[in-house]
Amino acid sequence: MKLLTIAAIFCALSAGPLGATTATSQSAGKLYQQHCAACHGPQRLGGMGPALLPQVMARLTEEQALEVISSGRA
Repeated sequence: MKLLTIAAIFCALSAGPLGATTATSQSAGKLYQQHCAACHGPQRLGGMGPALLPQVMARLTEEQALEVISSGRA
């Protein structure tokens, strides 16, 4: 279940061809607000954690993004 949550958040944040549906986007948005917004800001513009904008996310492969989301960074 955790990987599905991570994948939904990644899909919502990436501007790639993954094309999340409206329902998936709404669900991912709720998960983001619940688990990520405290550090990355409610609008993904950064805070204690880095900004999560499409141009930043594009630098990571899906595998790298999943690793950072699940394990964090130093």
